Amino acid sequence: LKEERVLLLDAWRVFEKAKGDAESLAKVDAMLPRRVKRKRMRTDESGAELGWEEYFDYHFPDDGDSNAGNLKILEMAAKWKQAQQAQDSSSSSEDESDDED
Repeated sequence: LKEERVLLLDAWRVFEKAKGDAESLAKVDAMLPRRVKRKRMRTDESGAELGWEEYFDYHFPDDGDSNAGNLKILEMAAKWKQAQQAQDSSSSSEDESDDED
């Protein structure tokens, strides 16, 4: 799906270069994705690991909101962890005060 989207944007860019003006070309250029090299583990049908495979992924500027959801989850997890640590430290300090009595 991403590759098809890249091909469509590239064809649109070629069209704008031939027939469009600078403003329309700049609009299409702003929609073009950033190409990112990634790695993933390859496995065969039986599930055995074959090694790492490099591939290209595309990050579109329009899809910026999809990463925001992941960041929100990480932020909430960090807050939860801090709350748990605060709760643990307060319960341990209560235990110490009980031991003093």
